[in-house]
Amino acid sequence: MRARSAPVNLYTQAVQTALIGGQATGVVPESGDLTLSVGPSGLGTVWYPASAVISTTVGPLDTSTCSVYVGPQGVPQSLQGTLFSSGGAGVVSLAIPQLTPGLYIIGIWTGATPGSIATMNITGTAVMLSRP
Repeated sequence: MRARSAPVNLYTQAVQTALIGGQATGVVPESGDLTLSVGPSGLGTVWYPASAVISTTVGPLDTSTCSVYVGPQGVPQSLQGTLFSSGGAGVVSLAIPQLTPGLYIIGIWTGATPGSIATMNITGTAVMLSRP
């Protein structure tokens, strides 16, 4: 039996915290192209992202390119930065004021090594609703 959830109208207090849930991981397909996206979800949740940390399991020999965008419904619209031949890791600073549910940070890898694992980790702060 599922435990009863508290009614949503009890969540009235806004709490600022470290950004939680801003990670996406995927296996690079044979094409070498991979798209990962992540964004806030939940009533009253707002992200204030500071950076996108990207990496692959290939490490220093990685010659892939990763472009980081922001867009609605996972559609890349506003380019935030591109890492060229990043050696498997890098950081893109995000110059956006806030993200609300429906907006996403999107990482698009091209020329990545098939079978490798690509990861995008968003850092920053978030505001979420809590019960007082």
